[in-house]
Amino acid sequence: MKKLDMLPEKELREIEVFNKLPAEELDRIQEMMQHQQFAHEETIIQENEIGDSFFILVEGRVRVEKLIDSSTSEVLGVFENIGGLFGEMSLMEDKPRSAGIIADSDCKVLTVSKTGFMELVDHFPKFTLEVAKNISNFLRHTDTRLIDNLKDENEELKRINKQLQETQEELIGKERLSLIGRMASTILHDMKNPMSTIGGYAQIIKMKDHDRESLHKYADIINKQVERFMGMAQDLLSFAQGGEQMKVTTTEMDPFLVECIDALALRFDERNVKLESELNFPGQVRLDTSRFYRVIENIANNALDILEEGGSLIIRSEEVDTGVRLTLEDDGPGMSEDVQANAFKEFFTQGKKKGTGLGLAIVKRVVDEHDGIIHLESQVGAGTRFIIDLPAIGYSLLPKSKHQIPIPFELHPVEAEEGAE
Repeated sequence: MKKLDMLPEKELREIEVFNKLPAEELDRIQEMMQHQQFAHEETIIQENEIGDSFFILVEGRVRVEKLIDSSTSEVLGVFENIGGLFGEMSLMEDKPRSAGIIADSDCKVLTVSKTGFMELVDHFPKFTLEVAKNISNFLRHTDTRLIDNLKDENEELKRINKQLQETQEELIGKERLSLIGRMASTILHDMKNPMSTIGGYAQIIKMKDHDRESLHKYADIINKQVERFMGMAQDLLSFAQGGEQMKVTTTEMDPFLVECIDALALRFDERNVKLESELNFPGQVRLDTSRFYRVIENIANNALDILEEGGSLIIRSEEVDTGVRLTLEDDGPGMSEDVQANAFKEFFTQGKKKGTGLGLAIVKRVVDEHDGIIHLESQVGAGTRFIIDLPAIGYSLLPKSKHQIPIPFELHPVEAEEGAE
């Protein structure tokens, strides 16, 4: 900052706030003012300092800046018209400066002390009116600038939001294609089993003569496997179109389990593994039978993959407080804690050379879709037990945390460890 000689009266009257003042009043005001020069980027007013001066712009331009943080500031406005007033609000409010004033070019100002400013306000009405007009104009310009900034920011937010939506739709599309691919892989994996069943019963029919009852039974089994093919294809189609629709019907639980066991029996017979049942639930459930068959089948196939000749899988049904409990228990080699912890995760497989890691993930998903709970219990050398609790018609449902009733684990020890699909 550099002090200059006082402006002559002619130049002083070119400033609007002084141009109509009587000569004696202007002389008195001149006595209260200093003429100063500030270099480009020099601070004229420091934000948060106690105001002790008032300024009138004579030449150049100044900008108003507000600190956002220790290293960033926002420009609130500029003064570039000769006679522009600034610094008065802090003096009138008797508070610290709310913003800083920086020389935006080399500039000259008239400086009035706080005492002189208050005297001017008290004794010169025209000066007071000019101060009020200046405050009003600055606030109006600030409001306009803020509104314009908000409009610009709103347009930018709209643009960003549109871009995000487009990106989200693109990602959803890619994720859906990925999921469709994974689901197709799952279906292809599951198709091996009904194909094997159909092929097996077709061979039985060809090998020898059968009575009508047996042929009818074999035909029913083959027909149900064909229906499973159709259901799988529909699952993929529904998913690709944006959702999978459950085809739930009221189903007698135990007769449905008998159908499942009949469809699985041939594979177990071929491996000389026992498939037994203890069915004791007379009630009805709401099931998508095609999907829920995959639950029974995938768990049974998991057991069949690891059971030696003479081993066994027992399928049980019983009534519990919340509906029906299904238990599928084998006397195989069991699972380690690590395998149990990951058994229901997609693509997790251990101990099976040809496993895809989808079987138990499908089981968990289908049980969840039926508002059921599945629980796995196993010990290395002591077999594995899957427990499924399902709501049944006429039973009051409890919260899921209470839905499952613990069962003590008591299985017969064997040697090896079971892998999970």
